[in-house]
Amino acid sequence: MATLILTAVGTAIGGPIGGALGAIAGQAVDQRLFAPKARQGPRLGDLSVQTSSYGVQIPRLYGTMRVAGTVIWATDLVETRSTTGHGKGQPKTVTYSYSASFAVALSGRPIRGVRRIWADGRLLRGAAGDFKSATGYRLYRGDEDQAVDPLVASAEGAGQAPAFRGLAYALFEDFQLEDYGNRIPSLTFEVEADDGPIPIGEIAADLTGRLVTGAATPAPVGYAATGDSVRDAIAALADVVPLSLADDGSGLRLATPGG
Repeated sequence: MATLILTAVGTAIGGPIGGALGAIAGQAVDQRLFAPKARQGPRLGDLSVQTSSYGVQIPRLYGTMRVAGTVIWATDLVETRSTTGHGKGQPKTVTYSYSASFAVALSGRPIRGVRRIWADGRLLRGAAGDFKSATGYRLYRGDEDQAVDPLVASAEGAGQAPAFRGLAYALFEDFQLEDYGNRIPSLTFEVEADDGPIPIGEIAADLTGRLVTGAATPAPVGYAATGDSVRDAIAALADVVPLSLADDGSGLRLATPGG
C-alpha cells in the first residue's frame, strides 16, 4: 500500500525520478509493516533463584576430597535476547539465554585450593583450570581477613555485603545456564583442604580446640566433619577405624586399640 501511495506522490512532485524514489521508500515501509511476525524461542516466566536456607550444615574439610557445595548467595537470572534473520520475507527468530551469578560454600575451615569441578555430574572445570561453560570464577579460601567480593558488594550495597570470613567459597559470575536447563546445576568440587592426609588425632584436636589430642592414628585421605556436635563429627571416624579415648590427666587422648 505504501509503495503505491509514495510512488504516486513522488511522480506528481518529481516526475519519473520522483516516482522511482517514492517506490523505493514505499517498499521499505511495506516491508516493515507487513513483515512476518518473529518466532519466539522458549522463555522463562520466573527469573528468581532459590538459595540455601538457614540451618544447612557447612562441613569442615580435611585432606583432599570431592564434596557438594551449598549455594549461599545468588542474583536473579539475567535474560539476554537475541534475534536472527532468515532472509528476505522470512520470519526472524527471537531466542533467549540466561545466566546467573552465585556463591557456593565449600568448607567451614580454610582450604588450599580447588582442583576439578563438576556440574550435574559433567566436568565443568578441568585439572588445568579450563572451564567447559562460560563463567567468571573467583575462589575465597576461608581466611579470617578475606575481603568482600566486589560483585556481592555491588549487588547488596555498601556495608551490607557479607565477606563470609572463615568460610571457603567459590564465586561464579555470569554463569551461562543454557547447558543446564536454564537453572543453576548441582555442583561438586575436588577440594584440597590440606597438603596431604591428616591423622585422625589431628582432626579431633582441631575440632575440639585441642581438648582431645591423638597419638599415632591413621590418616584418611580426606574427611568432611559434620554433625550437631563435636561428638557426632568424631563418631563418624570411629565407624571406619576403632578408636578409644583415655584420660591422661591433662585431657582426653584418642588412640587406636593397642595404642
